[in-house]
Amino acid sequence: MSNSNCDVILAVWNGERYLPAMLDSLLSQTTRDFNVLVRDDGSRDGTLEILETYKPKFDGRLSVIAGEPSGSATANFGILLGETKADYVLFADQDDVWKPEKVELTLRSLKDADAKYGKSTPIYFATDIEVVNKDLEPISPSYWKWKRLNPSMMGKLSQSLICVSIQGMASGINRALVDLANPVSAKAISHDWWAQLIAAAMGKVICDPTTTALYRVHGGNASIPKQVGVVPYLKLGLDASFLRRGLGRRIEQANALADALEGKMPPDKLKIIRKFTRLQSQGFLQRRWTLVSGNYL
Repeated sequence: MSNSNCDVILAVWNGERYLPAMLDSLLSQTTRDFNVLVRDDGSRDGTLEILETYKPKFDGRLSVIAGEPSGSATANFGILLGETKADYVLFADQDDVWKPEKVELTLRSLKDADAKYGKSTPIYFATDIEVVNKDLEPISPSYWKWKRLNPSMMGKLSQSLICVSIQGMASGINRALVDLANPVSAKAISHDWWAQLIAAAMGKVICDPTTTALYRVHGGNASIPKQVGVVPYLKLGLDASFLRRGLGRRIEQANALADALEGKMPPDKLKIIRKFTRLQSQGFLQRRWTLVSGNYL
């Protein structure tokens, strides 16, 4: 590996169909000031062979971590977060394609944020992305508009507790956030959501409307986004099945967040989390009022 202070971490599993396009897009970046840290999660196809083929093309900047299958993309990324020693980390998915300026823009923005807020402040930086189908044909020029998201609200802890609005593959984080996010809790719904919540509670979430990647939507995605914004969650707040499944998982994640940041989190942010975790014990009318009055929607 080179002496770069930036790592692109790439969790892979049975990715032979789309992985070459992703790796080619990394080779086409406008800067070479980054390493690629890959961990395979027990692929049974040609993923590892593809990675070995690409290693020489990266001139020592690509390394593959071997290990036992972790069982999920979140756990796989969590292991990678524990391995990286870089000052800046970018999340990468095996089935997407990055535009040439993505690493350079993200790295510059993270360094600027460190200079402005201090290196001890956890920073989560994210851009918009284009949405495409499995053949890279356009679906929407803006993921944010496609999902009817308001970027000015993406850094609010209250709304982030119930709705993840930022894709990990559009994001980069600084060392302060890496240290706080590691280890990723077993209760975390996803590694990127976990990191975003920590930044919203302890630091800064910065959003840039520049589209820096092609987000491929297909049947094999770990998570396929639905074309909905935050407001429809109000209906879910009244839905018994959502209370049992979706809201329950979000509350578990919120409790894990409070435990992980115990003694570090500002009291006002802890209050937001504790109020949210009480939703599960409330009746549907009280739950709806809490969601609205607490600005969770």
